[in-house]
Amino acid sequence: MNVYRKYRVLIVGAAVAAAVLAYFVSSSVESRLARQRVESLMEPAIHDMREDLLAGMDHVLFYLASCVRRVLPSVEAAKSAPEKVDALMRTLKLDEINFADTNGVIRATTHPTQLNYWMGTDPDPEKAAGYLCLLTNRLWYTQPPRITVQADDVYRKFVGVRLPDGYLQLGFDFSRLSRDLKARFADVAVGWHVGESGYYILADRYTGEVISNGNPDSDFSPGLDCKPKTLRGLGFSMTAIRKAGNKSFEADIEGVKSICRTAVVKESGHRMCVVVPMGEITRTRNISVGTMMFILLVMIVTVASVALRMVTLRERAEEARLAEEARRQKELTLAASIQSAALPSVFPPFPSIADRVDIYALMRAAKEVGGDFYDFYFVNEHSVAVVIADVSGKGVPGAMFMMRAKTALNDLLAHGGELEEAVATVNERLAEGNHANMFVTAWIGVIDLETGVVEYVNCGHNPPVVRHADGTVEWVRPVSGLALAALDGVRYAKQSLTLRPGDMLFMYTDGVTEAQSKGELFGESRLAAALETDVPNATGACNIVQMAVDAFAAGEQQADDITMLALGFTGGCRTFMATADGLAAAAEYIKGFCDDPRAAVVIDEIASNIVRCSGAATFDLAYLYRKDGYALVFRDAGTPFNPLERPDPDVAAPPEDRAVGGLGIFMVRRMAASVGYARHDGRNILTVEMKRI
Repeated sequence: MNVYRKYRVLIVGAAVAAAVLAYFVSSSVESRLARQRVESLMEPAIHDMREDLLAGMDHVLFYLASCVRRVLPSVEAAKSAPEKVDALMRTLKLDEINFADTNGVIRATTHPTQLNYWMGTDPDPEKAAGYLCLLTNRLWYTQPPRITVQADDVYRKFVGVRLPDGYLQLGFDFSRLSRDLKARFADVAVGWHVGESGYYILADRYTGEVISNGNPDSDFSPGLDCKPKTLRGLGFSMTAIRKAGNKSFEADIEGVKSICRTAVVKESGHRMCVVVPMGEITRTRNISVGTMMFILLVMIVTVASVALRMVTLRERAEEARLAEEARRQKELTLAASIQSAALPSVFPPFPSIADRVDIYALMRAAKEVGGDFYDFYFVNEHSVAVVIADVSGKGVPGAMFMMRAKTALNDLLAHGGELEEAVATVNERLAEGNHANMFVTAWIGVIDLETGVVEYVNCGHNPPVVRHADGTVEWVRPVSGLALAALDGVRYAKQSLTLRPGDMLFMYTDGVTEAQSKGELFGESRLAAALETDVPNATGACNIVQMAVDAFAAGEQQADDITMLALGFTGGCRTFMATADGLAAAAEYIKGFCDDPRAAVVIDEIASNIVRCSGAATFDLAYLYRKDGYALVFRDAGTPFNPLERPDPDVAAPPEDRAVGGLGIFMVRRMAASVGYARHDGRNILTVEMKRI
């Protein structure tokens, strides 16, 4: 499971990488957002303090105007006491005093040029005409600072109050007013804050002298006996202030890295500074990042946990699959062993009849365990059953069903009886309890080893092929019956064919004819062509067909099991009585295989020797096919007797001069290609090889 360990390492690594990346991304984003939030507080903070400064300044000016009004409560009083007007201007440090009557005409003033000046001359309400409102509905009135008529380079602010017979107007130059108001605004910044730790600084617009410092950690003291502190001394750069304009900038204020923003209050001659230490941005960022990271970590841990859970489930599924695969492999191994044990694998299978019957079979499964099987066995001493079948099921169930079918067929055929009845009984047994709905196609035949007659039943199987001794092929195509176990109560018909010595019965499953190459089937025509070649024996027939299929389907995956069974009938054998009637019956029996008249002579001479010399009660006579002729094999259990040891008779001598006996074997040796004798297992065996004429 090393692959799943790698998956876990990758998931954990990805989770850590995601957490680190999320931290840096969120930290960067939140730093920017935190700064934007702080900067968004500076604009209203500057506005609020500006309004507070102006309101405070207006109240100071109104107080001074009230002081003048107490001393000179009317225009007439001022006209009659010009020296008091001048004294008040000096005492109160005023720059201009004007008394206007009910028509708005100046009747008393500290500037003689303004005397008898009508305030409505300039209709601009932002200028002198604005004070005419004091004649109707206002008690006092102030304007923004403006350039005076007398000196264009001086900004002056005016305040007016109503009098019983007109109104009073006082003027203040900013350059002097701001200095005079320093003490009044020394504490204006104290107690104001921006955010949690931000504060205000109020300074003189022109000199940069600090008037009020709201920094709670500052040692600022506005005492007159100490050296004044300036914005530059606190850490402000005037160059940076000018470049920033109305935007924020960074600076080290009193040793603390901060975000700053400044604004000029022209009306009062002050510069307001808003300072927020970077610590607040960092703290705000850390809180946001912490909250976000907590949420992200929960999400990352959740996703990683789900991923790890999925990997664990996949691992368990893989373990289950491997266990199932191991179980299946074990099952397939068991099925393969069952099948291997069930299929005959020793060839030639019957040494005692190897000279008369040539049997060979092979099976190549498409998978571990095939659904095909074959079998052959003695039904009785002169009959052999051959079976080839294809089971619909695979694996252990298919192998077990195959064993049931094989055992049932073997059991019923071995006990004799009619073939078709035995097959019907097998069908009933297999159909009973067939809950898996498996079935078996089969071709079942029983060959008589004496005559070559094959009785068979086809249960839905492919038709076999008979390859004759002359190389021609013939399909065995009678109507087939239903597959075994497909339906109970089915009756089967027995049919027969006769194999001549040298003929071969070739049986196969559909894996042969249905082998594919580029969508084309191997088919029966290619099978027939392969069998029409020079086939030496049953082994050669199976191998030639297998090579033809492989050459045809080269490169294609085998789709179905390939099974073949070849049965070559090379000759019959029968036992006869060692009597004259037995001799006649033996000659007649051989006529069923060949019409060579020499065979009758050979049988008469050899069998006569057995009757006269061996003392055996019976003898066996076999006819064996040869490509260039045939062989007659005589076997008897009599006393050892080798007729080949007798000397050849002198055929040139007159009959009366010849020795008795030996002439028959002499004639046989003259007609035969060869004659051989052997003594084996207590039996005399004489083989006569004959060439075809």
